[in-house]
Amino acid sequence: MFRQYDRQKESYKDSVLLFRMGDFYEMFKSDAIEISRLLNLTLTQRQGVPMCGIPYYAVDNYIARLLEHGKKIAICEQVEMPKGKGLAKREVVEVVTPGTIINVSHLDNRTNNYLAALVGNGKNTSLAYVDLSTGEFRATVLAENSEKELLRREIARTNPREVIIQEVLLESDKYSFLGDLDVVLDCQPDWVFDLRQSRERLLKQFQTANLKAFGIDDEEPSILAAGAILNYLDDKHKGVLPHIRSIEIFDESSALGLDESTIRNLEIVKNLHDGGSSFTLLETLDHTKTSLGARKLRRRILQPFPELASIVLHHERVEKLYRSQTTLAKLRDLLSGILDIERLSARIAMDKAHAKDLIAVRDSLTGAFGIRDIVEDSLLDDGRGDLEALFSLLFTLAEMFDKSLMEEPSILLTEGRLIKEGWDSKLDEMRRKNDSGEKILKDYAAEEKAASGINSIKLKYNRIIGYFFEVRKGQADRVPERFRRRQSLAQCERFTTEKLGELEAEINSIKERIIEYEQELFLSIREEAKKHVSELLRLAGIISDIDVVQAFSHAATEYGYVRPRMIEDSRIEIERGRHPIVECHIPHGSFVPNSISIDSDGVSFALITGPNMAGKSTILRQVALITLMAHAGSFVPADSALIGLVDRIYCRVGATDNLARGESTFLVEMNETANILRSASKQSLVIMDEIGRGTGTADGLAIAKAVCEYLLTQTTPKTLFATHYRELTKIEHPHLINLSMAVHEKDGLLIFPKTLVPGPAEASYGIHVGSMAGLPESVVRRAQELLLSQEARSSTETTRKAVQISLFDNREMILEKLRDLELDNLTPMESLQILARWQKELNLVS
Repeated sequence: MFRQYDRQKESYKDSVLLFRMGDFYEMFKSDAIEISRLLNLTLTQRQGVPMCGIPYYAVDNYIARLLEHGKKIAICEQVEMPKGKGLAKREVVEVVTPGTIINVSHLDNRTNNYLAALVGNGKNTSLAYVDLSTGEFRATVLAENSEKELLRREIARTNPREVIIQEVLLESDKYSFLGDLDVVLDCQPDWVFDLRQSRERLLKQFQTANLKAFGIDDEEPSILAAGAILNYLDDKHKGVLPHIRSIEIFDESSALGLDESTIRNLEIVKNLHDGGSSFTLLETLDHTKTSLGARKLRRRILQPFPELASIVLHHERVEKLYRSQTTLAKLRDLLSGILDIERLSARIAMDKAHAKDLIAVRDSLTGAFGIRDIVEDSLLDDGRGDLEALFSLLFTLAEMFDKSLMEEPSILLTEGRLIKEGWDSKLDEMRRKNDSGEKILKDYAAEEKAASGINSIKLKYNRIIGYFFEVRKGQADRVPERFRRRQSLAQCERFTTEKLGELEAEINSIKERIIEYEQELFLSIREEAKKHVSELLRLAGIISDIDVVQAFSHAATEYGYVRPRMIEDSRIEIERGRHPIVECHIPHGSFVPNSISIDSDGVSFALITGPNMAGKSTILRQVALITLMAHAGSFVPADSALIGLVDRIYCRVGATDNLARGESTFLVEMNETANILRSASKQSLVIMDEIGRGTGTADGLAIAKAVCEYLLTQTTPKTLFATHYRELTKIEHPHLINLSMAVHEKDGLLIFPKTLVPGPAEASYGIHVGSMAGLPESVVRRAQELLLSQEARSSTETTRKAVQISLFDNREMILEKLRDLELDNLTPMESLQILARWQKELNLVS
């Protein structure tokens, strides 16, 4: 047995091997030592070999815990009965890894579970990712010279659990950051990745002669990454993947661009405090009622629509439901009864679905039919043709499930209780025979009770010894000789008879045949369902879309959002806009709205000054979030909004370090700033907060001013730039407007009304804020003294510089007078008199 184990373990060295032995999955040697400690299992030994085990019926719970620790699990099953006295043959039938899970009990039902692959061919680097539990499959080629930034963006958007990576790429500094992430890396040698083999694997998967239907030519670099994923899945799941029906090739223009720092700083799906979903845009907008809708919403706000037509169409759908609150309420109720058709379909396709899964599909289809009855087709149209034919076919499928499967079927194929009476006449006849056998047993028990005269005789059954007669201890000596003792207990004795054994064998034979036949019937039903996986997945797409639409409609109703007007233009005009996240977590009606107007062809740069706590960062973020929401198809928190299309949103706010990457706060700030300056276009929206504050004042001010000038003159994106450097308000440019956060002073106290007003801030108010925060009075007084002293020195320095500037500006006049002077004819006194006169003319003396 150990030799058999070692052979299997040799092939799966990087996995925990669960070795099936009877009712347990056993682990041995190093696996046993590590996993017993990890899962708090009892460590034992056999023949000096460490071992631990888990019961087969609880294996899912333990697999889930192992996956949380980033482990791969190889499941080794008994695949045939032993011949003679030999061992049963065992083989690994499945390898479960964090990126290849399909069991819903191991998955977050509101988040996709992606497996990614990163492969290079010497010239290009390609990325592909798949969610095996839903069939979503996408691939791209990372643009040359920006591979690292694009990969960071896609990793931030998809958050894969596992990444297959070419060995040579992981050794590159460009991709070494992957080692710092909470992701399982599967590093594979270069020779594994072959373009021809990958192309053939894709053709086999999609059963096509070429890949042109998917927009892929024969030399497309993304074939390498896509093929690597399919080959990996072949190895792990030992079978075909019929629910992966297509692949989408995408690029930077496929969605509004959101880079890693923007996704993080805007707190779109994770907050900056603890990485959870609370206090995020996702939490604010997630009024979905289905898990597939929740996943679609998450993808939508991370990959908003890039083109006007799709945005407008989505807004129209949201408005239809928004204006029909009765339909919206009914729709939300019906959606609540729809389970995860997407992942259930994947389980059907991969022969993993049990009877309760099919009942769940049936019930979900019933809910979908109800939605069809109350919602007009324009809200359900996915652009793929005849909805009537789709729903008709699915109705037939639901009817088959309803007629064939029990209402509360077993999830095991070895227990029976699967097929409903009336579905198959042969099964019905077998069950009648089984029922009559049960009656025969009861009649026989009554005969023995009468013949023996022992009224306490009872016919019982358990799984260990089968059927038996039970007699109380006091009457056991009265049983007939034909009774053979089976078991002695404290209060009773258990017996059998030759006839009871014969009847039991006959009945058990019928039961076994019933279970086998039910299993056969169920598999045929599941096989029929597999033929309609594509239709089920199409319906899942329709349901997830309508769920997102109603979620946006409900949010608009709940929070008072309005439909934005979208245009092919460079303007953003928001009247009385609000921060969607903040307003949900403060008392109703207490958020102070603000207006903003910027235009890449006009005033494109808003320089916002004002003290901390006055609301600068909130203004910046709310403009970015409103713009993102509008592009995602949502209504927005404002009185009105005119939103011109943007290609990317860049967000450089906050001060965080990344010590794991060896990056200080200031380096992170400069990295993010550099990315914006290199990548932003005239169609982009840029929000920047406190650029240059992470270094010395002189350096920081110089950097901040240079960044402002670059954005004003080089690319002119729509920019909101918040700063404490009041010196920047002296910048004059036709594209720049100065705005500030209002500050009122009353009785020596500062009041921040959170209102954006024209003009620069009058002061920084830092000492006032420090006083409000509770700094000791002595510290506040000393800070005020130092500030006055610094301002005095600054005033003197300013005067000196003014003299230099004045002299510089009047250099032509001075040069002309110097040229006319005949120095050889001047006395020393005359020279001094001339210098004194020039001093007065230049206002250098009083």
